[in-house]
Amino acid sequence: MRPPATAFPDDRMTGFPMHRLLTKLQENIRYLIDQAFARKFVGQSLLFLTLVVTVTLIGMTAVFFGLFSEENAHISTIPHDIDAGFWDSLWWSLNQVMRLPGFAKAYGATLPIILYSLFLSLMGLVVFSVLISLINNTMRSRIEALRKGDTQVLERNHMLVLGWNNKIFAVLQQLARLQPGVKVVILAPRDIDMMQEQLRIAGIQREKIRIILRSGTPSNHGELDRVAVDKASGVIVLATDADDSETIKTVVLLTSRRDWDGEPPVLTTEIALERNYELASIAARKRLHIISSSRIISKVIVQTVRNPGLADVYSEIYAPSGNSIFVQSIPDCIDRPMAEIAYGLGNAIPVGIAWDEKRDGSVRHAAGLNLEPEYEIAEDEQLVLLARGLPIHCARPEQLPVSNIYREGGSVPHVPGRVLLIGWTDLLHDILQELDAHSLSGTEVTILSETAMDQAEQAIASHQKAPFRNLTLSFREGDAVTQTAYADIDLASFQTIVVLADQTDDRVVHQSDQQVDADTRTLRVLLRLSDLIGSLATQPHTVVELLDDNNRPLLEGLGVDDIVVSSEVVSAQLAQIARQEVLAPIYRELLSAGGVEISLRPAGDYVQLHTDCSFHDLVYAGQQKMEIALGLRLAEHNGKVLLNPPRDVRWQLGEQDKVVVLAQQVYQ
Repeated sequence: MRPPATAFPDDRMTGFPMHRLLTKLQENIRYLIDQAFARKFVGQSLLFLTLVVTVTLIGMTAVFFGLFSEENAHISTIPHDIDAGFWDSLWWSLNQVMRLPGFAKAYGATLPIILYSLFLSLMGLVVFSVLISLINNTMRSRIEALRKGDTQVLERNHMLVLGWNNKIFAVLQQLARLQPGVKVVILAPRDIDMMQEQLRIAGIQREKIRIILRSGTPSNHGELDRVAVDKASGVIVLATDADDSETIKTVVLLTSRRDWDGEPPVLTTEIALERNYELASIAARKRLHIISSSRIISKVIVQTVRNPGLADVYSEIYAPSGNSIFVQSIPDCIDRPMAEIAYGLGNAIPVGIAWDEKRDGSVRHAAGLNLEPEYEIAEDEQLVLLARGLPIHCARPEQLPVSNIYREGGSVPHVPGRVLLIGWTDLLHDILQELDAHSLSGTEVTILSETAMDQAEQAIASHQKAPFRNLTLSFREGDAVTQTAYADIDLASFQTIVVLADQTDDRVVHQSDQQVDADTRTLRVLLRLSDLIGSLATQPHTVVELLDDNNRPLLEGLGVDDIVVSSEVVSAQLAQIARQEVLAPIYRELLSAGGVEISLRPAGDYVQLHTDCSFHDLVYAGQQKMEIALGLRLAEHNGKVLLNPPRDVRWQLGEQDKVVVLAQQVYQ
């Protein structure tokens, strides 16, 4: 016999709880909604009608809960006149769902009028929705355009920066401190969000500067018009790509413009590679100032190799605060010799003159530095001064001081006999050229990098027009972070070690096509070096190139003597020349081949040691040697540099103290 039926569910039902049914139903509903939105207008319309019908029917069930009861009879929004049943509940529920005021007021009308009322009310809802959609889309597109940087700039007298690289942060800091509150418009082929994030990380929002970002290609005429290039007070072009191609195209576009709104702005550009300088000069047509970053950085590095402590001098001169280069006309100095003016300025040091000269039908700025003490200032000439600020006043000394402790003779700093260069960079050949120019014959330079030795030799040879006269090169392949790279290198035999900002590491991840910051690798190399040379009897002079000045504190305690922040030196010139065009020939003279240079010389070359000495004694000694004394580097104060020191302070200088002078470059 068949067993009796049971009232209990079987095992299959007990294994399928209610929440699983609800979950399955939720998934099906969600899937149908996704399908409706995927079909766009048709699917969304069907979904809308389904929701209206479903919710209206649910609303009609209010009949079973007293919709037409006596308690609700006085409610004006509940109709009773048709049948107080199906039709009235349908009317009430539909009006609650649709919220159509015009349709609600047609209650009791004939069927055609009701249909007209429903149609017009729905169309009114559609028209209102379209209006809201237009407003919403317009606002969204405007916000999106702002986010993408596609909108027009309507500024005037703003500073315009074209391009993007790791120097832009220092440029902005320079501009903010030179002119607080300055408006800066940046046009670069970068995403706005990326630029904003990098500016935030660099702390630019703390500076007194207003930045307007626009995304676009600077070498496009329409893009330049969009950022109001013709109304800018100055234009700075940064080297965005490695080969300077975009920079040169932008230079051609700027120098060929004729539709400037009034006086053309000061045009300044950076060229990353020295080999492109000549081509950029042709494109500039003498209407634009070119800053060769590779030339400047290589000269500063080599000068620092020759003059330990010089990096601190450059840091102060190029910083917006402290002693900087100024140009001023001082009527009291006209027709007076430079020697007399040097003693009449109590808070500044005259280092040269600037004047305007007519050439090829245009007026250009010119400058001369380290003039003879007997040179008299003409009426149309301005003084170039090292000072803490303007204005500067000149007194007339009763008589010119004469130093009783002056010493004749002297020495010229040369590159040490053995130099170790660590890292591989595009600047390497320019650095070697400078080293060769300032070295004694037989100077040995060893290059340690991850570049294969045969490739390194070929790369150096490909840039050489003539063999090095004074340098002997040797190459070592290895990762300078590891100890094995120094297995066959005698670190104790080197007088100077230079750690370059190596950006050729393929293991570094590139993000948003931005330039690689090599400072982290530099830090790792220095950690290894500090461990290896810490026990040496004589510590070599260590020079380090950094890309970001914010990383300077990381190098404390690692035995670094000089830090050259390459972005700081270049950005200072770009920003200061854009603000004051007369500085262009001054900086060009200061860092040009065969010109003058800032140097640190032994104090014993100028005055008697261990004898009371004032700055006037150093001024006098410098004039006798056709040099200009700029300050001191005192060994007892941990090598602190004092530029433009007080005139009433006296020192007793020793063998380790140095005099900072402006002197003529001497090449071998």
